[in-house]
Amino acid sequence: MKNSLKKDYIIILIIFIIGMFFYDHLFLKEFKNSYKQNGLYTTGKIKEIKGYGRGTGCDYIYTFNLNGDKYKSVCDIGDLSYSDAKKNISKNYLVVYLSNDVHNNRLYSSIPINDSLNNDSKLRKWINNNSKIKSKIDSIPASGFFWENYF
Repeated sequence: MKNSLKKDYIIILIIFIIGMFFYDHLFLKEFKNSYKQNGLYTTGKIKEIKGYGRGTGCDYIYTFNLNGDKYKSVCDIGDLSYSDAKKNISKNYLVVYLSNDVHNNRLYSSIPINDSLNNDSKLRKWINNNSKIKSKIDSIPASGFFWENYF
């Protein structure tokens, strides 16, 4: 009886883990498929850098404000070294989020934003007038796992 119960827990745990990775895949795919139609722009500030794994990589922790609410999210630092990424702390960068799910967002650390571009319409106009920026937006940066942006 104990072995059967232990086996059931292991199967349930495996199914749960597979389900979480599948949902994460759908979370990423949803952004890639709909950011051009449903994406809105805002400014995010990098707050800190957090390592993950055994020295295998780092994530930016960033915040952005929408309609009086403050959101905190995570994204990968990309190809930057830790020392180069650290220079970006406390600076503002472009954030693209989905209108139907603010938690599904990306920080574009290759697109610094000045304080005058502080809302979606100003950012949209600036982006539409700058072809280099448009091409950078199409190279979607890696995000953290979906649960890091929700919880």
